[in-house]
Amino acid sequence: MIPDIESPPQRSSRRTGGARPLSASTLRALRRDVFALSTRSAPFLPRVRHRVLRKLPFVLAAFFALDLAVPTALAAAERLNLVWVGAAALGCAQALPVVLALRWPIAAWWLSLVAMLPYGIGLAAMGGSAPADAPWPWTETGLIAHLTVTLIVAWRAKPRVYLTQWLITVLVGGLLTVALTPASDDNDLFLLALLSAFGLAVIAVVRGRREAEHKLREQEVLTEFERTRRALLEERTRIARELHDVVAHHMSVIAVQAEAAPYRVTDPPQELSDSFASIRGNALSALTEMRHILGMLRSQEQPSDGRYTPQPSLENIEELVANVRAAGLRIESVVSGAPRPLPKRVELSAFRIVQEALSNALRHAPGCQVEFELSYGRTGIRIRVSNSPATGARRQAGRGHGVLGMRERASTLGGTLQIGPREDGWYEVTATLPTNEGEGV
Repeated sequence: MIPDIESPPQRSSRRTGGARPLSASTLRALRRDVFALSTRSAPFLPRVRHRVLRKLPFVLAAFFALDLAVPTALAAAERLNLVWVGAAALGCAQALPVVLALRWPIAAWWLSLVAMLPYGIGLAAMGGSAPADAPWPWTETGLIAHLTVTLIVAWRAKPRVYLTQWLITVLVGGLLTVALTPASDDNDLFLLALLSAFGLAVIAVVRGRREAEHKLREQEVLTEFERTRRALLEERTRIARELHDVVAHHMSVIAVQAEAAPYRVTDPPQELSDSFASIRGNALSALTEMRHILGMLRSQEQPSDGRYTPQPSLENIEELVANVRAAGLRIESVVSGAPRPLPKRVELSAFRIVQEALSNALRHAPGCQVEFELSYGRTGIRIRVSNSPATGARRQAGRGHGVLGMRERASTLGGTLQIGPREDGWYEVTATLPTNEGEGV
């Protein structure tokens, strides 16, 4: 039995404790993301081709890190009584993650967190000799460096990653405060938590807006693609209906002639009667199958008026030209070559292409002058419709499918269609349709 694809999947009523494996897998994924020290982020300027410009973010980050490292080292040397080598090492350790975060954001964040510990532990170990106004557990510039790294990670990593890192930072700072009980009254942990929370919120909003705009652009592309595809399918359906009318007419004639042929001969042989009966049966079977397929293609809302109206042909071209001329279009028509009957499908497609080209000129170039040329060749016909620039007020351009329909008609017959402006400013539609007269209808 084939399942119903429109019905929603059935949920099992038996509870098997599925929530617990889901939580475990989520925690494993979170742990993997938080400790992905070797993860490299994409370049900040991926579309820039110049090599020097691509390195510009690293250069700016290096200058910023140097500007943070020097005062950090000076503050550490003064407050912790360190020699210049140790103070310089501590300043570099707290400032270097700013540069590393551009390429290895997760590893840089962990390095920035670990670089906080020596200053905080050293300040707590000094006890009462530590300056009472010394910030803790970071220096002023160290706090700026860690905040910068946190925001860079938030810009590149998943939300669950930077939220977890924010919680880890607050937790580590809180544990140090409880365990070491520093003598300093200037605790920057609350300030860091507040500033980083505000920065993370801003980044989350900006990233969410960018992702929404990106998805909207993707949806617009998909919508345009589906609209073009739907228009193409509608045009093919319309062509199929018109071809059905042409072929059905000839098949009906064949069926009638096959039924009447035995009565034109006195005492026809049985083999002849059977042969004509077989021809009539095949013709009627083909008509039934075509109508069945067409019934699936037809829209229920489409009216059936004009179902048996004869389809236009090249004999109606002069009538079409007269109609558009009466509508106010200045048109000059030329027919070259030896006019002759062509296959119905060729004449129908040629008439529709000329009709659409003249309609576009009348609609989009009011007051223009039109030149129409129909050339009969040995193996095909050539249609050329060109119009001068508009001299009147342009009408509002629509989003029709006329050009798409003309291309589809030409390609269905194996022909070509060229549409575009000329060097003199005129707009021209040129179609070449092979006749394939040896194939019958």
